[in-house]
Amino acid sequence: MAAAKIVLEPVFEADFLPSSYGFRPGLSAHHALETVRRTVNQGEVWVLDADIRSCFDEIDHDALLAQIERRVCDRRLLKLLRGWLRAGVFEGGIVAAIEAGTPQGSPISPLLANIALHTLDEAWHASGRRLGVLVKYAEDLVALCATREQAEEARELVAAVLDPIGLRLHPEKTRIVHLARGAEGFDFLGFHHRMRKSWEWRGRWYLQKWPSKRAMASIRGKIRDRTDRRHARLPLEWAVEDLNRVLRGWSNYFRYGNSGQKFDHIDAYVNERLALLASVKHGRTGRNWVTHFNYEWCTQLGVYRLSGKVTRWPAHASR
Repeated sequence: MAAAKIVLEPVFEADFLPSSYGFRPGLSAHHALETVRRTVNQGEVWVLDADIRSCFDEIDHDALLAQIERRVCDRRLLKLLRGWLRAGVFEGGIVAAIEAGTPQGSPISPLLANIALHTLDEAWHASGRRLGVLVKYAEDLVALCATREQAEEARELVAAVLDPIGLRLHPEKTRIVHLARGAEGFDFLGFHHRMRKSWEWRGRWYLQKWPSKRAMASIRGKIRDRTDRRHARLPLEWAVEDLNRVLRGWSNYFRYGNSGQKFDHIDAYVNERLALLASVKHGRTGRNWVTHFNYEWCTQLGVYRLSGKVTRWPAHASR
Protein backbone atom coordinates (compact mmCIF):
# COMPACT_ATOMS: atom_id res chain seq x y z
CA MET A 1 0.00 0.00 0.00
CA ALA A 2 2.86 2.37 0.77
CA ALA A 3 4.40 1.63 -2.62
CA ALA A 4 1.08 2.31 -4.37
CA LYS A 5 0.79 5.60 -2.48
CA ILE A 6 4.27 6.64 -3.67
CA VAL A 7 3.20 5.99 -7.27
CA LEU A 8 -0.29 7.53 -7.10
CA GLU A 9 0.32 10.59 -4.93
CA PRO A 10 2.20 12.71 -7.53
CA VAL A 11 -0.47 11.88 -10.13
CA PHE A 12 -3.31 13.24 -8.02
CA GLU A 13 -1.29 16.05 -6.44
CA ALA A 14 -1.25 17.63 -9.89
CA ASP A 15 -5.06 17.95 -9.65
CA PHE A 16 -5.61 18.75 -5.98
CA LEU A 17 -6.70 22.31 -5.25
CA PRO A 18 -5.43 24.81 -2.64
CA SER A 19 -8.56 24.34 -0.49
CA SER A 20 -7.34 20.85 0.51
CA TYR A 21 -4.64 20.68 3.20
CA GLY A 22 -4.88 17.23 4.77
CA PHE A 23 -2.14 14.61 4.33
CA ARG A 24 -0.49 16.45 1.45
CA PRO A 25 3.27 16.95 0.93
CA GLY A 26 4.47 20.30 2.25
CA LEU A 27 1.14 21.14 3.91
CA SER A 28 0.00 20.80 7.50
CA ALA A 29 -2.90 21.59 9.78
CA HIS A 30 -1.25 24.90 10.66
CA HIS A 31 -1.41 26.00 7.02
CA ALA A 32 -5.17 25.39 7.10
CA LEU A 33 -5.49 27.21 10.43
CA GLU A 34 -3.59 30.22 9.14
CA THR A 35 -5.88 30.41 6.10
CA VAL A 36 -8.88 30.43 8.43
CA ARG A 37 -7.36 33.22 10.54
CA ARG A 38 -6.52 35.46 7.60
CA THR A 39 -9.85 34.89 5.82
CA VAL A 40 -11.98 35.66 8.87
CA ASN A 41 -9.94 38.78 9.64
CA GLN A 42 -10.68 39.95 6.09
CA GLY A 43 -14.41 39.94 6.81
CA GLU A 44 -15.70 36.40 6.16
CA VAL A 45 -17.40 36.10 9.56
CA TRP A 46 -20.12 33.54 8.77
CA VAL A 47 -18.82 29.98 9.09
CA LEU A 48 -20.28 26.69 7.95
CA ASP A 49 -18.82 24.33 10.56
CA ALA A 50 -19.41 21.02 8.77
CA ASP A 51 -19.03 17.51 10.12
CA ILE A 52 -18.92 14.60 7.63
CA ARG A 53 -20.41 11.51 9.21
CA SER A 54 -18.02 8.49 9.26
CA CYS A 55 -16.06 9.71 6.24
CA PHE A 56 -13.47 6.93 6.07
CA ASP A 57 -16.12 4.25 6.68
CA GLU A 58 -18.79 5.30 4.18
CA ILE A 59 -17.02 6.42 0.98
CA ASP A 60 -18.72 4.67 -1.92
CA HIS A 61 -16.29 2.28 -3.63
CA ASP A 62 -17.66 2.70 -7.14
CA ALA A 63 -17.60 6.50 -6.90
CA LEU A 64 -14.03 6.42 -5.57
CA LEU A 65 -12.80 4.04 -8.27
CA ALA A 66 -14.47 6.19 -10.92
CA GLN A 67 -12.46 9.14 -9.63
CA ILE A 68 -9.25 7.12 -9.73
CA GLU A 69 -9.93 5.86 -13.24
CA ARG A 70 -10.00 9.44 -14.49
CA ARG A 71 -6.22 9.56 -13.96
CA VAL A 72 -5.09 5.93 -13.80
CA CYS A 73 -5.44 3.44 -16.68
CA ASP A 74 -3.20 0.60 -15.43
CA ARG A 75 -5.66 -2.27 -15.02
CA ARG A 76 -3.39 -4.20 -12.65
CA LEU A 77 -3.16 -1.28 -10.25
CA LEU A 78 -6.90 -0.66 -10.48
CA LYS A 79 -7.56 -4.30 -9.70
CA LEU A 80 -5.23 -4.11 -6.71
CA LEU A 81 -6.99 -1.01 -5.38
CA ARG A 82 -10.38 -2.63 -5.87
CA GLY A 83 -9.20 -5.67 -3.91
CA TRP A 84 -7.98 -3.54 -1.02
CA LEU A 85 -11.24 -1.61 -0.87
CA ARG A 86 -13.39 -4.72 -0.85
CA ALA A 87 -11.26 -6.90 1.40
CA GLY A 88 -13.36 -8.11 4.32
CA VAL A 89 -12.74 -7.66 8.03
CA PHE A 90 -11.79 -10.78 10.00
CA GLU A 91 -13.47 -10.67 13.39
CA GLY A 92 -14.56 -13.49 15.68
CA GLY A 93 -13.56 -16.11 13.13
CA ILE A 94 -15.84 -14.60 10.49
CA VAL A 95 -14.92 -12.47 7.47
CA ALA A 96 -17.42 -9.61 7.07
CA ALA A 97 -17.82 -8.08 3.62
CA ILE A 98 -17.01 -4.40 3.16
CA GLU A 99 -19.45 -2.39 1.07
CA ALA A 100 -17.97 1.08 1.59
CA GLY A 101 -15.05 2.92 3.16
CA THR A 102 -11.27 2.91 2.84
CA PRO A 103 -8.78 0.50 4.48
CA GLN A 104 -8.58 1.78 8.05
CA GLY A 105 -5.12 2.61 9.34
CA SER A 106 -3.43 1.93 6.00
CA PRO A 107 -0.85 4.31 4.48
CA ILE A 108 -2.97 4.78 1.37
CA SER A 109 -6.28 5.51 3.12
CA PRO A 110 -5.75 9.31 3.53
CA LEU A 111 -4.86 9.63 -0.16
CA LEU A 112 -7.99 7.71 -1.20
CA ALA A 113 -10.12 9.97 1.01
CA ASN A 114 -8.55 13.05 -0.58
CA ILE A 115 -9.30 11.66 -4.04
CA ALA A 116 -12.95 11.05 -3.14
CA LEU A 117 -13.39 14.48 -1.55
CA HIS A 118 -11.67 16.20 -4.48
CA THR A 119 -15.12 16.38 -6.08
CA LEU A 120 -16.09 18.87 -3.37
CA ASP A 121 -13.02 21.01 -4.09
CA GLU A 122 -13.88 20.99 -7.79
CA ALA A 123 -17.49 22.00 -7.19
CA TRP A 124 -16.42 24.78 -4.86
CA HIS A 125 -13.79 26.01 -7.31
CA ALA A 126 -16.39 26.07 -10.07
CA SER A 127 -18.54 28.42 -7.97
CA GLY A 128 -15.66 30.91 -7.80
CA ARG A 129 -15.54 33.19 -4.76
CA ARG A 130 -19.33 33.45 -4.75
CA LEU A 131 -19.68 31.31 -1.63
CA GLY A 132 -16.50 32.38 0.16
CA VAL A 133 -13.48 30.26 1.07
CA LEU A 134 -13.41 26.50 1.67
CA VAL A 135 -10.77 25.12 4.05
CA LYS A 136 -10.62 21.33 4.16
CA TYR A 137 -8.31 19.01 6.09
CA ALA A 138 -9.30 15.49 5.03
CA GLU A 139 -12.86 15.07 6.36
CA ASP A 140 -12.72 18.20 8.56
CA LEU A 141 -13.93 21.30 6.75
CA VAL A 142 -15.18 24.81 7.26
CA ALA A 143 -16.60 27.28 4.74
CA LEU A 144 -15.90 30.95 5.49
CA CYS A 145 -18.59 33.22 4.09
CA ALA A 146 -19.52 36.90 4.13
CA THR A 147 -23.25 36.43 4.79
CA ARG A 148 -25.56 33.87 6.34
CA GLU A 149 -27.20 33.33 2.95
CA GLN A 150 -23.85 32.28 1.51
CA ALA A 151 -23.30 29.90 4.42
CA GLU A 152 -26.73 28.34 3.88
CA GLU A 153 -26.01 27.94 0.17
CA ALA A 154 -22.61 26.45 0.99
CA ARG A 155 -24.26 23.83 3.20
CA GLU A 156 -26.60 22.85 0.39
CA LEU A 157 -23.70 22.60 -2.07
CA VAL A 158 -21.58 20.47 0.25
CA ALA A 159 -24.48 18.10 0.98
CA ALA A 160 -25.31 17.77 -2.72
CA VAL A 161 -21.70 16.99 -3.69
CA LEU A 162 -21.16 14.48 -0.89
CA ASP A 163 -24.29 12.45 -1.59
CA PRO A 164 -23.06 10.75 -4.83
CA ILE A 165 -19.90 9.51 -3.07
CA GLY A 166 -21.91 8.00 -0.22
CA LEU A 167 -21.21 10.68 2.38
CA ARG A 168 -23.53 12.83 4.48
CA LEU A 169 -23.25 15.81 6.77
CA HIS A 170 -24.00 15.08 10.41
CA PRO A 171 -27.26 16.99 11.03
CA GLU A 172 -26.57 17.65 14.72
CA LYS A 173 -22.90 18.57 14.43
CA THR A 174 -23.08 20.71 11.29
CA ARG A 175 -23.98 24.31 12.08
CA ILE A 176 -23.64 27.88 10.89
CA VAL A 177 -21.69 30.16 13.21
CA HIS A 178 -21.60 33.96 13.34
CA LEU A 179 -18.18 35.15 14.50
CA ALA A 180 -18.62 38.94 14.40
CA ARG A 181 -17.64 40.67 17.68
CA GLY A 182 -17.15 37.33 19.43
CA ALA A 183 -20.80 36.33 19.12
CA GLU A 184 -20.01 32.64 18.60
CA GLY A 185 -17.03 30.38 18.11
CA PHE A 186 -16.25 27.02 16.53
CA ASP A 187 -13.79 24.15 16.92
CA PHE A 188 -11.53 23.17 14.03
CA LEU A 189 -8.42 20.96 14.03
CA GLY A 190 -8.18 20.88 17.81
CA PHE A 191 -8.46 24.65 18.32
CA HIS A 192 -11.39 26.77 19.44
CA HIS A 193 -11.72 29.84 17.21
CA ARG A 194 -13.41 33.03 18.38
CA MET A 195 -13.08 36.73 17.62
CA ARG A 196 -11.65 38.93 20.39
CA LYS A 197 -11.27 42.66 20.72
CA SER A 198 -7.76 43.89 19.95
CA TRP A 199 -5.79 45.21 22.91
CA GLU A 200 -3.77 47.43 20.57
CA TRP A 201 -6.32 48.92 18.15
CA ARG A 202 -9.56 50.12 19.74
CA GLY A 203 -12.75 48.88 18.11
CA ARG A 204 -11.07 46.17 16.04
CA TRP A 205 -11.81 42.47 16.40
CA TYR A 206 -9.53 39.63 15.34
CA LEU A 207 -9.86 35.87 15.21
CA GLN A 208 -7.95 34.10 17.94
CA LYS A 209 -7.52 30.42 18.67
CA TRP A 210 -6.61 28.28 21.65
CA PRO A 211 -6.92 24.57 22.55
CA SER A 212 -10.53 23.41 22.49
CA LYS A 213 -12.30 21.87 25.49
CA ARG A 214 -11.87 18.46 23.91
CA ALA A 215 -8.13 19.02 23.43
CA MET A 216 -7.78 20.18 27.04
CA ALA A 217 -9.69 17.16 28.32
CA SER A 218 -7.50 14.87 26.23
CA ILE A 219 -4.19 16.20 27.57
CA ARG A 220 -5.53 16.21 31.13
CA GLY A 221 -6.49 12.57 30.72
CA LYS A 222 -3.01 11.67 29.52
CA ILE A 223 -1.41 13.55 32.42
CA ARG A 224 -3.76 11.89 34.91
CA ASP A 225 -2.98 8.43 33.54
CA ARG A 226 0.79 8.98 33.73
CA THR A 227 0.63 10.26 37.32
CA ASP A 228 -1.79 7.67 38.66
CA ARG A 229 -1.02 6.37 42.16
CA ARG A 230 -0.23 2.94 40.72
CA HIS A 231 3.06 4.47 39.52
CA ALA A 232 4.07 5.47 43.07
CA ARG A 233 6.40 2.48 43.46
CA LEU A 234 8.44 3.58 40.44
CA PRO A 235 11.08 6.35 40.43
CA LEU A 236 9.44 9.76 40.04
CA GLU A 237 11.90 10.60 37.25
CA TRP A 238 10.30 7.89 35.11
CA ALA A 239 6.92 9.58 35.35
CA VAL A 240 8.51 12.93 34.48
CA GLU A 241 10.24 11.48 31.43
CA ASP A 242 6.98 9.94 30.23
CA LEU A 243 5.10 13.19 30.87
CA ASN A 244 7.67 15.29 29.04
CA ARG A 245 7.22 13.33 25.82
CA VAL A 246 3.47 13.97 25.87
CA LEU A 247 3.75 17.62 26.92
CA ARG A 248 6.38 18.45 24.33
CA GLY A 249 4.36 16.99 21.47
CA TRP A 250 1.13 18.64 22.62
CA SER A 251 2.72 22.06 23.05
CA ASN A 252 4.49 21.87 19.68
CA TYR A 253 1.08 21.66 18.02
CA PHE A 254 -0.86 24.13 20.16
CA ARG A 255 1.84 26.77 20.64
CA TYR A 256 0.69 28.59 17.51
CA GLY A 257 -2.01 31.08 18.37
CA ASN A 258 -3.29 32.40 21.69
CA SER A 259 -2.75 29.45 23.99
CA GLY A 260 -0.86 31.16 26.83
CA GLN A 261 -3.61 30.91 29.44
CA LYS A 262 -4.36 27.28 28.58
CA PHE A 263 -0.66 26.43 28.78
CA ASP A 264 -0.52 27.96 32.28
CA HIS A 265 -3.48 25.78 33.33
CA ILE A 266 -1.74 22.64 32.09
CA ASP A 267 1.50 23.56 33.88
CA ALA A 268 -0.42 24.00 37.13
CA TYR A 269 -2.23 20.70 36.61
CA VAL A 270 1.03 18.84 35.95
CA ASN A 271 2.51 20.34 39.16
CA GLU A 272 -0.53 19.24 41.16
CA ARG A 273 -0.59 15.71 39.77
CA LEU A 274 3.14 15.16 40.34
CA ALA A 275 2.84 16.54 43.87
CA LEU A 276 -0.01 14.16 44.65
CA LEU A 277 2.00 11.26 43.23
CA ALA A 278 5.00 12.21 45.36
CA SER A 279 2.74 12.49 48.43
CA VAL A 280 1.51 8.94 47.91
CA LYS A 281 5.06 7.76 47.30
CA HIS A 282 6.36 9.32 50.55
CA GLY A 283 3.30 8.60 52.67
CA ARG A 284 2.16 12.22 53.12
CA THR A 285 -1.51 12.93 53.78
CA GLY A 286 -3.77 15.95 53.50
CA ARG A 287 -2.89 18.99 51.44
CA ASN A 288 0.62 19.49 52.83
CA TRP A 289 2.04 18.63 49.42
CA VAL A 290 1.44 22.28 48.44
CA THR A 291 4.42 23.47 50.47
CA HIS A 292 6.65 20.43 50.09
CA PHE A 293 6.19 19.90 46.35
CA ASN A 294 5.97 23.41 44.95
CA TYR A 295 6.89 25.03 41.62
CA GLU A 296 10.65 25.02 42.34
CA TRP A 297 10.54 21.34 43.26
CA CYS A 298 8.73 20.54 40.03
CA THR A 299 11.25 22.55 38.02
CA GLN A 300 14.16 20.72 39.62
CA LEU A 301 12.62 17.43 38.50
CA GLY A 302 13.09 18.61 34.90
CA VAL A 303 9.39 18.87 34.00
CA TYR A 304 8.82 20.34 30.54
CA ARG A 305 7.07 23.70 30.97
CA LEU A 306 4.50 24.92 28.48
CA SER A 307 4.51 28.50 29.74
CA GLY A 308 6.55 30.74 27.48
CA LYS A 309 6.34 28.34 24.53
CA VAL A 310 3.54 30.17 22.68
CA THR A 311 4.39 31.61 19.26
CA ARG A 312 2.35 34.80 19.16
CA TRP A 313 0.84 36.30 16.03
CA PRO A 314 1.34 40.06 15.63
CA ALA A 315 -1.45 42.39 16.79
CA HIS A 316 -3.28 39.71 18.73
CA ALA A 317 -3.90 39.67 22.44
CA SER A 318 -2.72 36.54 24.22
CA ARG A 319 -5.13 34.07 25.77
